[in-house]
Amino acid sequence: MVDILLAVYNGGKFLKKQLDSIFAQTYRDFLLIVCDDGSTDDSRQLLEEYQKRFVGQMQVIYNDKNLGAKNNFFKLLSLSKAEYIMFCDQDDIWDKNKVEKTLDFFRKNEDSGVLLVHTDMRVIDENDVQTAESFNKLQSIDPYQNSLNKLLVQNTVTGCTVMINRALADIVLQPRCDTLHDWWLAVTAAAFGKIAYLPEATMGYRRHSQNVRGARDMSSPKYILSRAADKSDAAAMLGLGYEQSAEFAAYYKDKLDKETLKMLEAYGDCAKCGKLKKLKTIFRYKIFKQGLVRKIGQLIYM
Repeated sequence: MVDILLAVYNGGKFLKKQLDSIFAQTYRDFLLIVCDDGSTDDSRQLLEEYQKRFVGQMQVIYNDKNLGAKNNFFKLLSLSKAEYIMFCDQDDIWDKNKVEKTLDFFRKNEDSGVLLVHTDMRVIDENDVQTAESFNKLQSIDPYQNSLNKLLVQNTVTGCTVMINRALADIVLQPRCDTLHDWWLAVTAAAFGKIAYLPEATMGYRRHSQNVRGARDMSSPKYILSRAADKSDAAAMLGLGYEQSAEFAAYYKDKLDKETLKMLEAYGDCAKCGKLKKLKTIFRYKIFKQGLVRKIGQLIYM
């Protein structure tokens, strides 16, 4: 059994296509668990309609107050009891064999421990037209660089492509800091198990006015200049990494080996130390972003 966790908030514009793609899956032994985070559009009406159509294969929860995306996904995770769990955004389109293909790859890589599997994805626009065949190539991301020190500074795992097992679900704790659910899951998997990457696109990732940051051409001079000019955003993301590292160390200090704990605490301390000490920490533990442009930005705005 696979649980698919779908977080919804005012997703009516694209939600029907996503739901149709889920219920068209070749693998049928799944439960779709949906948590609507206080939508004010027609999302609730649409969810009620699909729940009547797919009795027993769809569970819907409505939040009394808005939790935000991260907390909504962790609420969904707390409701899941399946051995395998997938995460789903409201505005994408899944390939019909996404669950089957991901599960087959997962089982080939699984032992008795913690495992997270993720895949590539195509990029599509508001009209379902493909604009890039590979999200990772567009973003200049090497998904095989998934060691813990690399993930502390840069997340290379996209939540809507992820499958995890019960071993990971049982140890992951909900973070207080304003991180992303997929980043936290990736750090947890890297710290206590392994991450495996399926180098195939299994879905269409929709780029639209609400999520354009998530699919930009990193090789574009225009994009490079815009990111260089946005000092506050770059510094904020680095700061979030420091905060996440410190919180992770505090949560799991009794379960981590000494060297890993020292690295996490040292990187977390970067939030309140000078640039020289930050440089010593990132060079000692090789906590660098991928690519020359990202590394330069990291060193400038740290």
